[in-house]
Amino acid sequence: MKRIKFFLLYLLGKPRWDTGIVPPEVVEFVEQHPPRRALDIGCGTGTNLLYLMQKGWQGNGVDFSWLAVFKARQRLRKAGFPPNVWVDDATRLTKAKGEYNYILDIGCFHQLSPAGKRAAMDSILKILALDGCWMLYGHCWNPSESMDHGLSEQDISEVSSRFRMIRRVDGQEGTRGPSVWLWLERRGL
Repeated sequence: MKRIKFFLLYLLGKPRWDTGIVPPEVVEFVEQHPPRRALDIGCGTGTNLLYLMQKGWQGNGVDFSWLAVFKARQRLRKAGFPPNVWVDDATRLTKAKGEYNYILDIGCFHQLSPAGKRAAMDSILKILALDGCWMLYGHCWNPSESMDHGLSEQDISEVSSRFRMIRRVDGQEGTRGPSVWLWLERRGL
């Protein structure tokens, strides 16, 4: 059902999350780190991926919407970059090969079921370099609201038990409610 909803939103217009604006948290990270390999999970139409590539990063993107992937490829080609974007499942990341120094997830992880979140963490652990950062953004789940997605404190605790939390910034996304940014790194082996 979610796939159909996302497809229709991309087909019929511009989804509200596809703002075309790179978040300041991403800009700050990129300005403080030398360009290396990056993966954008749930890359949508490629706004953040294009920004990373313009800043010298070797960027790849995945999304479960083939229409979003098509639009991201068009955007990258038009800007003169390789269209390294694939349809993939965020819980398995079968198209992401090698290690990544920066993994960006804005609004994908928080859409997953509890089992999906655990599977996604397993996949990210396999491809995140030891010196890498997984930067995660999501809405905070509130049981009193009718949201079918979000990050609960239990989710954040589970993520923190598997990754080292470098930074957490709680915020507010307009009228949508509380949100959170997490900066995470892979724990040593």
